[in-house]
Amino acid sequence: MRQLEADKGRVRYWALVISVTVHAVALAVFTGVKLSARQADAAAARSGLSMQMIEKAVETPTPKPKPKIKPIEKVVEPEKPQPKPLVADETPIPEPQPETTEPIEPSPAFTEPVAHEVEFFGQKSIVQRICYVVDCSGSMYGQMYRVKSQLKESILKLNSQQAFTVLFFTEGRQILMTGEGKLQAASVIAKSEALELIKRIRPGGSTDAAHALDRAMRLRDADNLSPEVIYFLTDGFDLDADGALEFVEKIETRRKMLAPAVVLHTIGFWPQENDRKMLDVLAAVTGGEFVEVK
Repeated sequence: MRQLEADKGRVRYWALVISVTVHAVALAVFTGVKLSARQADAAAARSGLSMQMIEKAVETPTPKPKPKIKPIEKVVEPEKPQPKPLVADETPIPEPQPETTEPIEPSPAFTEPVAHEVEFFGQKSIVQRICYVVDCSGSMYGQMYRVKSQLKESILKLNSQQAFTVLFFTEGRQILMTGEGKLQAASVIAKSEALELIKRIRPGGSTDAAHALDRAMRLRDADNLSPEVIYFLTDGFDLDADGALEFVEKIETRRKMLAPAVVLHTIGFWPQENDRKMLDVLAAVTGGEFVEVK
């Protein structure tokens, strides 16, 4: 009985061994077959890829050759002929220049500015420094439009190298003037300021002409030079013969002290006989001229 059980046990053991062996062999065979299939697929894929690359290479057009570029020829300028060196006996001899006795002109930088013409009521002067002394008393009312017109015309013709002042003497010893008490260069701004004063001025009261002329002769420009010409315009002061003579002597004395080189041009608006003589003599004493306006 024990022998029979022992035999059965060996049978089961060998049956188990055989079963395991058979399954192992089957698994190995299955695995080999699957690997072979994968390798075959990979080979086929590589073969297909190679065929695609070959077909693409076949279909790709043949590249065209690059056009040949002709090289740029370098332009060589011909050499300029060199001047022939002078031989000792071929040296040119300069011709003698004629002697000149013409004076050498100074450099423009040191040349004095050229004076230009100025005109007022027909009286012309070639000067650079001008003062207009104008009677603005009440008796000038009705005449100022002519005075203003002549002043504007004269001032606008001045150039920038000239200097000027307009001085109005009015009621009492009151003085209205341009240029802040100086002879001012005739710039656009200075002219504009003068025209504005001329526009605003109004006649009135009695006046002191001697005081106005004294103030005019004290004027100086930027170089401390006095006026060259004073245009003195008035309708007179109703002076008698002695008064007229006294006025001339007083002004001439002040002129010699303050501005000995100044010339007075006098303009008389409907003056009385003694005033007319006074203006004529005053102009003559100083080297000027007298004009009577009627």
